[in-house]
Amino acid sequence: MNKSIALAVVIYISPVVAIATTIDGIEIGSGSFSFVATTVMGRVNNINNNSTKYVGDVLGGVGRVTEIFSESDSVWQNGVNNRELTFVFDNYVASYVSSTVIEYTGGSVKFYNDDTADSNYRTGTGFADGTVWLDLSSTSFVSDLGHVVSLVSTGTLLGTKIAGTNVGLLSVTGFGAADTFFDTNAFIAYGTNYTADWDFTSSFSNRAAPSFVYGTVGTTNLNGVQTVPEPSSLALFGIALVGFGLAYKRN
Repeated sequence: MNKSIALAVVIYISPVVAIATTIDGIEIGSGSFSFVATTVMGRVNNINNNSTKYVGDVLGGVGRVTEIFSESDSVWQNGVNNRELTFVFDNYVASYVSSTVIEYTGGSVKFYNDDTADSNYRTGTGFADGTVWLDLSSTSFVSDLGHVVSLVSTGTLLGTKIAGTNVGLLSVTGFGAADTFFDTNAFIAYGTNYTADWDFTSSFSNRAAPSFVYGTVGTTNLNGVQTVPEPSSLALFGIALVGFGLAYKRN
């Protein structure tokens, strides 16, 4: 069976600073933050509308941030300042598969800041161009089954109709323009004592939509904390905050 995932993404970043900042043309605002991506598409094994069925299947996908909120105020929308903020997630490898639980190891997410509005959900193209704005890798934790994993899906996961939820952890790598502002080690990974900068939960189903080349739709919440860079760091990067979304692929 085939499975893709398109996720509406909301990212909340705890209020830590009270300065408004622009990162490469993207206004972040100040206080608490929400980054909203109305659609994230995913697939498995680089096959459109494919779903995870076997150990070794690889999950990945793409998405586009459509709006950024500071407190309750919208401070940036897709296209403002001629910028587009997209992301790609990949290399989540299925390590355990059952009809109600699928576990993954590995995985990464990259956000791209681009001055060309070329991302296309019908073709799945234009999501990985521009400069790397935020670079995230998975952080391992111990699942309820006692396995070391980076992502866990639960729900109705095998068959013609699938639906479920995901949980996972992410950390900045230091290679994204905004990474330094999210290197907080705010979360402790259960069972491994690793630290992570973000945790996320999501829901999904494979209700196909003709406007999405990958097909499946869902929602995601990603939580993090912004650091307060030194003035020299602000001058170096000319930035201060960022947000994120998530989705799916299978090997």
